[in-house]
Amino acid sequence: MVQPPEDLTWFRGTSIRIRNAGLEILVDPWHVDEDVRADYVLLTHPHYDNFSEEDIARVRTPDTIVVAPASMKHLLADADHFMRPGDMLQLDGFDVLAVPAYNIDKKYHLPEHGWLGYVFTVGDTTYYHAGDTDFLDAMHGIRCDVAFLPCGGEYTMGVEDAARAAEVCGASTLVPIHWGAPHAGREEVERLRELFSGDVVILDPVR
Repeated sequence: MVQPPEDLTWFRGTSIRIRNAGLEILVDPWHVDEDVRADYVLLTHPHYDNFSEEDIARVRTPDTIVVAPASMKHLLADADHFMRPGDMLQLDGFDVLAVPAYNIDKKYHLPEHGWLGYVFTVGDTTYYHAGDTDFLDAMHGIRCDVAFLPCGGEYTMGVEDAARAAEVCGASTLVPIHWGAPHAGREEVERLRELFSGDVVILDPVR
């Protein structure tokens, strides 16, 4: 089952909300201005537009499970689980695999930091949220239904590599994230419809 677009929210940057199987999952909550209460929060890395303590506090409840890279332990000691690339968690109705996320020829996201993307299954759908990354050979080993892929091109891969990443991980649906002024605009992102063989769901950010 492919996730209906109405059950997906893109706030901005890499901040995504997924509603499925009675669960509410937020990745990198930032500028979350709705009445959101998360069952799971997944954090990819500690840049200001990915790690907002204010937004985490807003969506967190006593029952919220927070997952973060092991390298963020000094910033968020009360997270429930710290992961490294290759680690896997099996939780109640929610399996998550941590995968690498870094730049190949840029210095914004270095492999030695151990920052993450996540592959997780909820209900009948497997998602891949890539975090801030370039195209990596490791993506050939990922299998998913829905891929949230950055495509701004300045700090992450651009649209051509995002389409390639979606193809190699077997996604049926590509949802572009981390785009918009001053980087890849709507016209550039629309090119994904020509570059990717599956469905492209372009979400409008919540303002």
